[in-house]
Amino acid sequence: MASARHTLRTASTIAGLEWQLEWRQGHQLAAVGLFAIASVYVAFQASDHNTTAAGWTAMLWLVHLFSGFTAIGRLFDRERTEVRRYLQWTAEPLGLMLGKLFHAILTTTALTAVVLGAFVLFLGWPQGMDDPGKPGLLVLGAWMGGLSMTTTLVFVSAVASQIRAGGSALAAVLGLPLLLPQLILATRLTRGALADQPWTMLVEYPLFLGALGAGTSAIACILFPYIWRA
Repeated sequence: MASARHTLRTASTIAGLEWQLEWRQGHQLAAVGLFAIASVYVAFQASDHNTTAAGWTAMLWLVHLFSGFTAIGRLFDRERTEVRRYLQWTAEPLGLMLGKLFHAILTTTALTAVVLGAFVLFLGWPQGMDDPGKPGLLVLGAWMGGLSMTTTLVFVSAVASQIRAGGSALAAVLGLPLLLPQLILATRLTRGALADQPWTMLVEYPLFLGALGAGTSAIACILFPYIWRA
């Protein structure tokens, strides 16, 4: 019990430290938000104001995917410097990973709100849809899809941080294939929510996304202490 409390205390400290550093370096947060909004605006200009549900879904997840890479892909950049040696002696590895995950979850939640808000503002609902479908399920699917992808990106970034040269490239090479199941589930859920399909046909997608996110988080928490001390 005492060990669990110590781990959670370490995780909360790491998550709080990450947010403090993000706010002090506000240009990084602004860059991620600007990238997401600019991507949506480019999609708006390219769509010629005549976007179908399939096109709307594809653009949504393309923007969400690369915004996530921009925001989460650099999560372990500081651990490639002298900070790594300090944290190896002072921070528990499991608490460090949990703190990074907590920070990434909050970042993904904010990013999902920005991306969805920009899509509704610029693109509105897909062309020819008088019925809004299931907007609540659409928001839930966007958040859970982003969250599931985030857990994979955090784990891949942690592994890539062990390589001093070319770590960012390795994260991209490892991350894209691993994200395919989440992308397939998320796009199907989004299209089903827009088309107002029955709940019985859509309920499996959030469950699978949640299972993938939980499974990836568990694997990251199990393996990270071993690779962190290497």
